[in-house]
Amino acid sequence: MKRCLHILPMNKLSGAEKMVLLICKNLTNYQSVVLCGGDKLKKSFEDNNINSYSLSFSKKHILKNIKYLKNIIRDNDIKIVHAHDNNASIQAYLVKSIYGVDIKVISHIHSCYPWINRNGINSSIDKLLRPKYDYNITCGKVVYDFYKENTNYLNRDKISILSNAMDVEEIIDYKSNKREWIATKYNIPQSGKVIGFVGRLDEEKGLIPFIKEFNNYKENFKDTKILIIGSGSQEEEIKAMSKKLELGEFFIFTGFQENVYDFFPIIDVFFLPSLYEGLPMVILEAMAFGIPVVAMDVGSISEVINSHRGRLIKPGDYRSFMEELRNLKEDKQLRINLGENGREFIKANHNIKNYCNKIEKVYDSISK
Repeated sequence: MKRCLHILPMNKLSGAEKMVLLICKNLTNYQSVVLCGGDKLKKSFEDNNINSYSLSFSKKHILKNIKYLKNIIRDNDIKIVHAHDNNASIQAYLVKSIYGVDIKVISHIHSCYPWINRNGINSSIDKLLRPKYDYNITCGKVVYDFYKENTNYLNRDKISILSNAMDVEEIIDYKSNKREWIATKYNIPQSGKVIGFVGRLDEEKGLIPFIKEFNNYKENFKDTKILIIGSGSQEEEIKAMSKKLELGEFFIFTGFQENVYDFFPIIDVFFLPSLYEGLPMVILEAMAFGIPVVAMDVGSISEVINSHRGRLIKPGDYRSFMEELRNLKEDKQLRINLGENGREFIKANHNIKNYCNKIEKVYDSISK
């Protein structure tokens, strides 16, 4: 069986990493090998019987890194390297260029990067290398359109749009026995509402401006807990702000959780106030669980969310964001309707089986 190496520079099982795990578990004609950004993520793949390696993707050790990468490619007879995001793509290309290894490099674009139309080092490197990759994949049509509008170097014959997908059957069949345990541990009253966020606590997720605006509307959420699941570079700043604004009675911070599926059943409304995105896996997960979503209209989110399946808010309009959260948490039947519509849409349009059929056709095409 042919082998494909996936490169993931991060060390947490977040959105892109979950997508890769689903790909690895559902490919039929290709065997997956994974290079992770640390042992924690490596274990997530090994637990699913996927051959994995780990490496610290430090820029200070880039020559050492690409030599290690070359050895992985050689030892596993890799012919296709599927690199996820820019750092991984650059290092895959350097291995091919410096060592002359016989591989095809696929660069997977997972977000609408705000630096793409600025005259900085990142945009300069992207302009130089993007046309040299053997193939490119965007995680949604809006991400593709963003690149097309802000650059002039995309080769349209070497790029595909593959919107992220879910193992919908796994979620529908998922049974959690931790609902009461979670409610007790985090002091969540059964009579109240839970508005939930899952993701990295980084700047692009927009939680700082969300909390500032929430402070102006807190009187409308006296019966509500805001559940924040995740960790990241802004974690301490976010906690400090909620404390400074005396919002402790509203906000619950769980930190990073290995299995976020246990938390979805207690969430009434899911929210994502991101500044920029691709097509977040966590939105597909929430919809597959039948949870209505309120999200900023950034990246490819509009491909899955509309007025029949959730609420899309103009970027930066936090006032409307709060109003929609309030409306949804107070209207049970509306939540049910939006949630059911969302689940059916994900089942029909974002199933991992169909996604893997498409990605194997890409692998076959560039292999020839």
